[in-house]
Amino acid sequence: MSARALAPRLSTSASPGRAEVLLGAGVVCVAAAAAVTAGPMAIALPAALLIALFFLREPLALFSLYLVIGLFKNEAVVKALPVDATLLLGMLLALVCGIRLVAGRVRAVPYVFALTIAVVALSLAISLGWTTAHAYGSEKVTNYLTVTMLAIGAPFFLFESWDDLRRFFNWTVAVAVPVALLGLAHPSVDTGRLAGDNTIGTSRLLCIAALILLLSALGGRARWRLPAAALAAGFIAIAAAVGSRGPLLSFALALTVTLAVWLIRVPRHVAPVLAIAAVSVAVVPFVSLPKSSSERLSEAARDPVATFRSNDRYLTAKQAFQLIDRHPIRGAGVGSFSIVNPTAKWPHNLFLELWAELGLAALLVVVWAVIWALVGLFRLAWRLPAQSREQGLVYTLLAVFVFNLLAVQVSGNINDNRDFWGMLAVVSLVVAGGLGAREATKG
Repeated sequence: MSARALAPRLSTSASPGRAEVLLGAGVVCVAAAAAVTAGPMAIALPAALLIALFFLREPLALFSLYLVIGLFKNEAVVKALPVDATLLLGMLLALVCGIRLVAGRVRAVPYVFALTIAVVALSLAISLGWTTAHAYGSEKVTNYLTVTMLAIGAPFFLFESWDDLRRFFNWTVAVAVPVALLGLAHPSVDTGRLAGDNTIGTSRLLCIAALILLLSALGGRARWRLPAAALAAGFIAIAAAVGSRGPLLSFALALTVTLAVWLIRVPRHVAPVLAIAAVSVAVVPFVSLPKSSSERLSEAARDPVATFRSNDRYLTAKQAFQLIDRHPIRGAGVGSFSIVNPTAKWPHNLFLELWAELGLAALLVVVWAVIWALVGLFRLAWRLPAQSREQGLVYTLLAVFVFNLLAVQVSGNINDNRDFWGMLAVVSLVVAGGLGAREATKG
């Protein structure tokens, strides 16, 4: 058979007709009009569409980024967006939740968690009736019922199995990588500290990623332990160079608590824990820190009490207690702390903020939900088979939650700490048995 016989035969009917020509010309005209109207943005539309499709297919990556998108808002690419980045990601996240709601893929909300969020939301709205900072208070209420509430509700649509929890942790580490690179690329001109102005947020994410990596190294396959521990050490080194003391202290305490509980349950992990601890200690002398970061960390290590008393957090805590003393039951009203301290605007302690502004009921239900979540995690970790992947995920979740719980004692407000609310939702879902398709137990 000749090559000529194999060649496709083109008839005269294969030549483009008038309709095809008109269609092609129309497409070119529309594209040209879009380029003239939108300018360079028209070129970015296909890329934006691909990114949106990726997030729709990987909603856990979307959720991970949504919780920390504020860390990227000073970048030129994010500033160039025609819509606020938080709003844009929130719309995509709401779309995913809506699709899953229609499909019936939503988990039941545990009673304890549902009651907690309901009391906090009602306290926010009702306290607008007596707050002395109505404008700022209204802004806080609006943000909580929209941006923060999306972080609170999304886990019940996105987390269906234990594998989803594992993938969420993986995406958290993935998001931390560009944050670490941006921190290295943006040292403060005045102090030399990394991450510019957003030091606390950067350090918190890097410490969380380091916790995930270290605990994954203990519970995962042996071949991944060294790379995971090395990357975790890199994150901690950058966090130390950032110079924010609260996240580093929260990291140390969260890791200590989690390892203590884990070693009681699985004593055979003593050797890997000691090895990782030894490597971490050995690396410290070789980490070169900016002078201001080194001084801040040294002061905190020498005399933590004196360091706290000299910090602005000590003043805001005193002012919060003064507000509580005047309004111990119903609180002074949402946003009212901004009248006491217009510079700080909030006490930088979530529980003091809840009590001072929303009253005793809001504080008690959140404390109740936290205790219920922690007790549930301890029980679940003890019941699950030793060395199973599920048990490792529970210990990782425990460490991340304890870290967030400690971190909100010294930074952020009720809306800035939406990662705390999101993790409280995830923990509540796990404790209530909302994850299905458990993975097979290993060895």
